[in-house]
Amino acid sequence: MTQARPLFPPARSVPLGGGAKLVFCSGITARGSAAAGGSVQDQARECLARLEKVLAAEGASFANLLKTTVWLSDMRLYDGFNEVRRTAFAGLAELPASTCVGGAQFTTPDTCIEVEAIAVLPGPA
Repeated sequence: MTQARPLFPPARSVPLGGGAKLVFCSGITARGSAAAGGSVQDQARECLARLEKVLAAEGASFANLLKTTVWLSDMRLYDGFNEVRRTAFAGLAELPASTCVGGAQFTTPDTCIEVEAIAVLPGPA
């Protein structure tokens, strides 16, 4: 009998020394939520809300983001996604670097977006 593979964690932290750390967030979708199968805006809001929770569990927030990578099932969805992202990141003093790729195929047909991120937490001052 083979054992099932473990689920991947929502984030993995890497210590940098001096109390600082990098946080690598796994790809996040709206799968399993009310937003699954909905508009890209609904799915993007859910993805970013989930990302915010993952970051918070690591002691971080959107302000700590260095880089986001987004996959869309179709680049025609970009404007809808970008509208949500601009709202979510509106209060940031500095925006993270960003990449967006279209034409992604996801594990469920009701998914149209996936978001992953890298954040850094500085050490104590």
